[in-house]
Amino acid sequence: MIVFREVGKSFDGKPVLQGINWRIKEGEKWLVSGISGIGKTTLLRLLMGLETPDSGRISGASGLRFAPVFQEDRLVEHWSAKANVELVCSDAARAREILTALLPGAALNQPVRTLSGGMRRRVALARALAAESDILVLDEPFTGLDPAAAERAAQVIAAYRGGRTVVAVSHGMEECFPDYQTFLLI
Repeated sequence: MIVFREVGKSFDGKPVLQGINWRIKEGEKWLVSGISGIGKTTLLRLLMGLETPDSGRISGASGLRFAPVFQEDRLVEHWSAKANVELVCSDAARAREILTALLPGAALNQPVRTLSGGMRRRVALARALAAESDILVLDEPFTGLDPAAAERAAQVIAAYRGGRTVVAVSHGMEECFPDYQTFLLI
């Protein structure tokens, strides 16, 4: 279990998060919600250890493996979609299976720089799903996807999460996470 106790974080003296208390149990599914700029991405970065709290304490995350989808896709531009996923997954068949659940077959061997924004987003999602990890951290995983593609992506997340803990942030696509617990930042 990961526990946030009175966690706070500031940037340039401006508080972004204050007094955060949260317990995340193994296998749970969480949707972090709140208005734009309230600190949702900062919360995810604290969870993954990419930021350090200024106050309070986070325990239980040490040694866990995180598979993130960041707000930016962070793909290797000149590599194919398949090669980007195989970067984190040595099982080529599994990489292909997840990718074909999200993309048309013709896109798998194209350099990702030639793909649309929505396709690139799905490659980033496939990479996170294919990675060996304990927790999926999805920061706006449906950015650039139309409602039908977002719904399909949500189905693929459900099919391939494999019991892993999921912590997601989503604007406007909350309906794709109907059985997730909500952690509301105010």
